[in-house]
Amino acid sequence: MFRIQASEEKGLMATDFERTIEEIQAKLDIAEVVGSYIPLKKAGRNFKACCPFHHEKTPSFVVSPQKQIYHCFGCSAGGDMISFVMKHEHLEFMEALKILADKANVQIPQFRGGGNRQKSSFTNALHRANELAANYYSAMLVGSPKAKDARSYLAKRSLNAAAVAKFKMGFAPADWDGFLKFAREKGVSPATLEKAGLVIPGREDSYYDRFRNRVMFPIFDIRSKIIAFGGRVLDESLPKYMNSPETDTYVKGRHLYGLNLAVDEIKSKDYCIVVEGYLDLIIPYHNGVKNIVATLGTALTVEQIRLIKRFTKNVVIIFDADEAGEAASLRGLDLLLSEELYVKIARLPEGLDPDTYVRTNSAEQFLKVIETADNLFDYKLKLLLKKLNPAETDDKAKITSEMLPTIKRVDNAVLRAEYIKKLSETLFISEDVMKEELSKVKLDYSYLGENKVFKECVAIRPAEKMITGLAIEDPDIANEIKKRLKIDEFHSEDVRDIIRAVFAVLSEGKNPTAAKVMHKLNSDNLSHIICEALAETEGFIDREKSLSDCIIKIKRDNLKFKKENLTSRIKEAEQKGNDAQLMKLVRELNALRGVKIDG
Repeated sequence: MFRIQASEEKGLMATDFERTIEEIQAKLDIAEVVGSYIPLKKAGRNFKACCPFHHEKTPSFVVSPQKQIYHCFGCSAGGDMISFVMKHEHLEFMEALKILADKANVQIPQFRGGGNRQKSSFTNALHRANELAANYYSAMLVGSPKAKDARSYLAKRSLNAAAVAKFKMGFAPADWDGFLKFAREKGVSPATLEKAGLVIPGREDSYYDRFRNRVMFPIFDIRSKIIAFGGRVLDESLPKYMNSPETDTYVKGRHLYGLNLAVDEIKSKDYCIVVEGYLDLIIPYHNGVKNIVATLGTALTVEQIRLIKRFTKNVVIIFDADEAGEAASLRGLDLLLSEELYVKIARLPEGLDPDTYVRTNSAEQFLKVIETADNLFDYKLKLLLKKLNPAETDDKAKITSEMLPTIKRVDNAVLRAEYIKKLSETLFISEDVMKEELSKVKLDYSYLGENKVFKECVAIRPAEKMITGLAIEDPDIANEIKKRLKIDEFHSEDVRDIIRAVFAVLSEGKNPTAAKVMHKLNSDNLSHIICEALAETEGFIDREKSLSDCIIKIKRDNLKFKKENLTSRIKEAEQKGNDAQLMKLVRELNALRGVKIDG
């Protein structure tokens, strides 16, 4: 979770900004914010739902209006209303805050120089440059004699004026600086155009247009802002497609072409079709298949998968690639299983892509291909069996090594058992042996932040976690902790950071609410720990006694640890014959043995 720190944003009055956040959170209720994204059901003082951040059938996601936080007992996700919007919408902190500020009708204070204000202004300048370019290319396509071949090309692809306008297609003329001159007349500097990836620097401070003599496809982000372009040649010259370079507004692995237009239909149909190219999307979409997106010259990335996951858990991948590169692509699709999506693969007749298939046949026939798609396991196994002989020992091992990681990533235990059974029967290997081999498969889940966070939360001593939960929301208890425990008495560095933040809020004369403490910190992990701690201490009736018990437990554990450490060092000193060190350590141990920690 990104939090703006005063030291990082020169010119911003941190107190003004914090007051603004507090005003937003005072005017909005977290249950209403979360409820605008997912259905919530009342459960006592709280609300429950199936977690939007991982697959589950039994609700373990809890929203607490009293504490103004959310927490999932399944994947350990948790935080305040800002972190929820960030996570659900895949936004940066300021973007999420702006959404909530608009809901609350609160004005976000302006930066006084540098920092995010400059970044925001720069981002807006790039968006304006891209919008200007799209308008220029569109006008060229519609009205310029130079675009005659481009108009003929699009007509041959069965694209009428409505389709062209929907996707804001255009044409970049063959002139070296046609757009550059147009943009200069509109007051946009070549330096800004270069940053947007629209022009390329030449010799002696000159520039020329990046895109020339190409049909242009604007690339939109999910909020329909133009962030980049793809350009296709009209002849057989190479490269056939030229895309914008990555810029401050465009990282190709984080976006999906056409998603801004497909969202409602994906939600309605509850599945998403994924294709590879611009026209592979545009032609089916123009013919009524609107729950469709395209990758942008990359294999599906985790960021793209999570974009899809916001709207559906069902994905159909259309392959039109040759079989040589297909196995590697399928291996990458295991990521979809790791993100707990249900994946199917559809393959068009050889030599046809979605664009050609829909124009040659129909959208109805295209959808029939979708309906007959195989699940990822069956498709992958069929592909391997075409190339490898399951009767050969080496080939059997190769098939197993490809299939077991896929099975390992299947979350549903029943499906996993069925896949093991099927693979065992296909390869003539007993299910027990296959299960044993499956247990050896190690997967890299480093990109799944929730799993890492959960393990870190579990590693914290129970008494320290309870102390954390008790300290937040109750200034009397927080002050009592300050009197009776030193920061270095906490074993967990994470707990130390949280307690320091609690004390910092107290020193400002404020009540250490969860939201205030989270905003003192700069970590998703710490926010998750806070939510877990609050969830565990919510039902405590005698909080003072619970506090006292936790303090005693922490002090006794620390004393025990010190004794064990000294005992170990004494043995080491004896083995080395270091008598002076030995006597010193024995005195320290005897002194600790005299310490009594009572309630």
